[in-house]
Amino acid sequence: MNDQQDPPEQKGTEQPEQTEAAVPEPEPVAAPEAAQSEPTPETIEAEIEAPPAEEETEQPEAPPPVFTERAEKEQAPAEAGCLVLMHEARWCGRPVYAARRLTVDKEPVCLMHSKNPYKSDEEFQKEFERILAAAADGVADFTGFAFPRAAYQDRRFAAHCIFKGAMFRDLAVFVGATFTRDAHFFMATFTEDADFSGAKLRLAAGFTGATFTQRAFFRGATFTQGAGFVGARFMRHADFRGATFTQEAVFHGATFTQDADFSEATFAGATDFRHAVFGGTARFAPSAKSEGEEAKPCEFKDRVLFQDARFQDYVDFRGAVFGESANSTARPVFSLARFEKPERVTFYKTWLGQTLFVNCDVSKLSFSGVEWGRDGERVRLYEETVALDDETAGALKAPVGSRDERNYRLIAETYHQLKNNYDSRGDPWTANDFHYGEMEMRRRSSRWPRIGLTALYKYASQYGLSMARPLAWLAGVLLLFTLLYPLAGLRPVAARTQATLPVTQVKPIAYWNLPEATGWLPRPVRLVGHSFMTTLAVASLQREAAYYEPAYGLGRFLGILELALTSTLAALFILAVRRQFKRGGD
Repeated sequence: MNDQQDPPEQKGTEQPEQTEAAVPEPEPVAAPEAAQSEPTPETIEAEIEAPPAEEETEQPEAPPPVFTERAEKEQAPAEAGCLVLMHEARWCGRPVYAARRLTVDKEPVCLMHSKNPYKSDEEFQKEFERILAAAADGVADFTGFAFPRAAYQDRRFAAHCIFKGAMFRDLAVFVGATFTRDAHFFMATFTEDADFSGAKLRLAAGFTGATFTQRAFFRGATFTQGAGFVGARFMRHADFRGATFTQEAVFHGATFTQDADFSEATFAGATDFRHAVFGGTARFAPSAKSEGEEAKPCEFKDRVLFQDARFQDYVDFRGAVFGESANSTARPVFSLARFEKPERVTFYKTWLGQTLFVNCDVSKLSFSGVEWGRDGERVRLYEETVALDDETAGALKAPVGSRDERNYRLIAETYHQLKNNYDSRGDPWTANDFHYGEMEMRRRSSRWPRIGLTALYKYASQYGLSMARPLAWLAGVLLLFTLLYPLAGLRPVAARTQATLPVTQVKPIAYWNLPEATGWLPRPVRLVGHSFMTTLAVASLQREAAYYEPAYGLGRFLGILELALTSTLAALFILAVRRQFKRGGD
């Protein structure tokens, strides 16, 4: 010990074995038999006449562990030393640290656990090295240690290092460090900058519940096995640029108060950002490079979950790589994610063919140069094809009692939002693709998906998007009624007849009553010609343009039906023309 601290009083030499050993609970001391009085006739008679003892009542529940631990501390003998619970529920047992200067420790603890800012760093590092040397490739337990300084750049840690609840009061420098076994920083607190740039964590790395009060640097770090940042809090800038996550990376419930930079990071395993909060800029795009250098994108090779995540500011997914189209596993999942500034969210030149946006408002996000999944010639969202037994597709299951395969109405909402998104940005062609998807989902969710009005809308004009289809149907309708009118009969139009008899007494022409041959055309051809002109006159509401009109009740009914069909098809054609050539803001 140096002169900054007073060594605790000890008897004999310090035994290292006792510092790591568990401290047994003191056994209760029984009353000595000599102190018990001999029974007398009076006491025996009193016991015989005493009423029977009441039945044993139910014992109260055991106290919570925190009270149990406190009670054990109070019952522990003074020579037990530091009573901080370490790995595998063992007491620390090191000699209690006695400080000459100010101490902030609430209970007597050892040098390693003392939060006294004036404690000896030299003595601390000496004990730290002793623990590492003794552990070799076993367990090095630093639970709850208060590090006055942590300068371990390029250091190789061969032991399974446990920094659970540790406090790093100064800069924590692990730049280029190598952890060959597990490194656990559960609930650790970094009060100054923490720098793990270039560190290699070859087995599990756990930062669950860790608090980074200042900047946290993991730039270029390599996580060979799982990396856990569950519930971690990054109070200032978090830099993961170029980091590599070979296995699962879990940021579930993590809080990024300021910027979070994952530029050029590679996520080879599943990534979990569920319930994460991004208070500042969330960057998943290439970093700016100097001239001649190629920018590397942020790449997710497996699924990445942003379910229930909260983005409070700018979000940049420019150039981000989300898996491959050949893999059927869901990739980015933004279900129930909240973008509080949607106009500041950018997806640029990235593939979104296997992205789930269900229950996420995407009507104002910026999609530029992105690729969507396709089904033939139309855009198809992944919500239509994702396996319903996938854990991310729960909301897509059909409601109870529904005959649908999946919740088509919910999918239609996403299509509708994307249609409005592209319409508002002056891209009607892409908006038309999402309009088709919206209508297709509404058709599938209808009671009559094959013969209902929505189905007829599809057959007639591809939901108002095809110009050729209504024209083809219009030609077919005209041909059909040209052949049907002679069955009902055609009579001369009153204004054009030259018959000596009244029009009502002129016998209509039909297949069995062909018109007279007044020219070189055969009479059947003349009949069809008159019928065709009548069909055009009915469709254009120009009855006087033809020499004949439908006769009898059947003919008039056919005329009304033709007018309804041709008018509808003409309207669908005009709608399709408008959709194809309109511009945003028109």
